Amino acid sequence: NNGDGSFSDHTAHSGLTGIFGGLNVVTADYNNDGHMDVFVLRGGWMGAAGNHPNSLLKNNGNGTFEDVTYASGLLSFHPTQTASWGDFNNDGWIDLFVGNEHGGADQNDNPSELYLNQKDGTFRNVASQLGLDVRVFAKGTAWGDINNDGLQDLYISNLLGKNLLFLNEGGTSINDWKFTDISKTSGVENPLSSFPTWFWDFDNDGWLDIFVASYDMANLITAQVVEANYWLGNKDFVKSRLYKNNGDNTFSDVTTEFGLDRPMFSMGANFGDLDNDGFLDMYIGTGAPNLRSIIPNLAYRNNAGKSFEDVSLTCAFGHLQKGHGVGFADLDNDGDQDIYTVLGGAYEGDNYNNALFENPNETNAWITLELEGINSNKKAIGSRIKITTTNHRDKKEIFYAVVSTGGSFGCSSVRQEMGLGQAKEIDEIEVTWSNGSQTVQKYLGAKLNKAFRIIEGQSALQDLDYPMTKFKDAPMEGHKHHH
Repeated sequence: NNGDGSFSDHTAHSGLTGIFGGLNVVTADYNNDGHMDVFVLRGGWMGAAGNHPNSLLKNNGNGTFEDVTYASGLLSFHPTQTASWGDFNNDGWIDLFVGNEHGGADQNDNPSELYLNQKDGTFRNVASQLGLDVRVFAKGTAWGDINNDGLQDLYISNLLGKNLLFLNEGGTSINDWKFTDISKTSGVENPLSSFPTWFWDFDNDGWLDIFVASYDMANLITAQVVEANYWLGNKDFVKSRLYKNNGDNTFSDVTTEFGLDRPMFSMGANFGDLDNDGFLDMYIGTGAPNLRSIIPNLAYRNNAGKSFEDVSLTCAFGHLQKGHGVGFADLDNDGDQDIYTVLGGAYEGDNYNNALFENPNETNAWITLELEGINSNKKAIGSRIKITTTNHRDKKEIFYAVVSTGGSFGCSSVRQEMGLGQAKEIDEIEVTWSNGSQTVQKYLGAKLNKAFRIIEGQSALQDLDYPMTKFKDAPMEGHKHHH
């Protein structure tokens, strides 16, 4: 990002020339140096030919990256395209869960992996020790604290069976740390053919809910027929699931009630706030490799936590090109989240330019928060934010967020870019830090439509002056994606 509304290709300068791309990337600051590092995932879908190692690219802080996969202990040969960063033991160092693809065309043993951060730039696989070396066809993984006990729980979407939810019950050390499989009792095993997933608080009640998108393997070639039949009233398809957190380690399936019971064929997806009303919306990249599988990409607007409205066409998101990774971020620093999505199919005749959607929202209030952990991990991933506002009708409103980089297929900004609706003032910002002690800090005096840094343990907000830019009109010929 050149800061003037344009972007430049810095691949060579960054030291990335010759490093093969992957199917997905997930970012985090694994060594607490303040710079976001990149984990590249490879080999998914390829069966026995998919044993390509993933790569950990260390951010050197000067615009360059270094491949530290072998040195870090993350060299592993299993097909995957999903992983998730989370500090599951609250020691202030971010850990990594890698969901591998077990089953399908590959007859090899491909258990999932949980890498414990050793605090010295290396990782150790403790999945077997903690009972997380599950053997499923993992297509999405996400960390989230479902019961607000300060411990990150783990959700895994499975393409070839039931999804999994593991409750983190903690321990005094890694030797007695415990995860419990509550998939069945929590009610979140469906759909049986799942892909991207995430934790989010879609209704702003302070409890993390789950969205998991379906990928209807039985109808990939005739996806457009399934879509047409849906509009004719035929509901014979694998639907995605929206699970509302009941606050007691169980969830309710509210998919139909909230208007999301439709075909999706989702490959990539993510969430953010399209209109800065304080309620999280989502963009879903759809399709399948077959050239005949053509359905529009989807976008859903959250109606104040009460339903979701399909705005795919009204907001010009309904591309027919195959959709993959999706990221939400305020790229022009104007206070609303823009969307970048990877488009294009698996065959040479099906490639297409990626798309950047500029958000024109100019009405609702917002705030951008950049958290910095001291006892928590540096980027404060897993920390909870609660903002209380007073709106123009003098009514109190509460908005929640959890620091993350979004969904499992696509990577969003770790800065928390939060819409505040019709707020006229911010009463209080409350941060619960992901440091094991659930330390709570409260901040007064924050102004609307500004950016702040919050440092763990410090009592004052720090003003951040992000220069606003305006995107330049781009030529039609851009980067073409071949997935």
